[in-house]
Amino acid sequence: MPQQAGDQLKAYALAQLQRAMVCLGWRGSRAHEGVHQARKSMRRVRACLALGESALGAGASMLDDELSKICESLSNLRDAQARVESLDRLLEKHPDVEIHACLNAAKRLAVAARAEAMRNEQVVDKDFLTRRERLQVVLAAMPILPWQHINNARLTLSMQQSMQVCEQAAEIALNSGKEKDWHRLRRRRRRLIQQHTALENCHIELPSIAAPDRKLGTLLGEAQDISILRDFFRQHTAMSEENQKRLRKLLKREFGHLSAEAMAGR
Repeated sequence: MPQQAGDQLKAYALAQLQRAMVCLGWRGSRAHEGVHQARKSMRRVRACLALGESALGAGASMLDDELSKICESLSNLRDAQARVESLDRLLEKHPDVEIHACLNAAKRLAVAARAEAMRNEQVVDKDFLTRRERLQVVLAAMPILPWQHINNARLTLSMQQSMQVCEQAAEIALNSGKEKDWHRLRRRRRRLIQQHTALENCHIELPSIAAPDRKLGTLLGEAQDISILRDFFRQHTAMSEENQKRLRKLLKREFGHLSAEAMAGR
């Protein structure tokens, strides 16, 4: 007898929770990547819960809230890693000597800030033990949800709603051009892609649902990383005034290019 859609989603969500706990246990130079991967897995679980929506009941909302809080508690570390990764991409993209010198100076500051963020976090929660214990509680509660109530019709409706939300967010971002609206669009697109990825991994086919454009999600993600960089260096005064001006100009231009490319491919 073939496995039901709800059972498939449950198995996928449980596997992602287990992966999140493993990634948070990474040590040394892998710790930053571990935080990134753990947050990614938690968002995948949340995407599964969103696919179930009302079929999973109030318990799903409670678990989703807990996962959201754990993810948010790690966001500063993720931002610190994102700043370094974004600067690496910019260094590869801009070979100009003056720009390279500016970006390398920025990267040194970003790497130092990343190390400090990890040190501070480890003082509060050594080896992320508290977070991993909280994830273990979510893992134990997850199978209790009524996954058997989820069927293909419910999943199709959820995906249609996600696509509609993305379209609305895109219209707002296109009309306003504000960074907060681009950020909202990125989150909506990311959720849509994660839901589609969950369905793919579970081998659940919904004939009326088209695959989302993943390139658009990548562009929006890179644009968000540029925003994180801009916010960081607005407050950081350790760079020379000349480099600060050069960096501000470059980041503003990069954000504009990425946003324009994202909307052109929408």
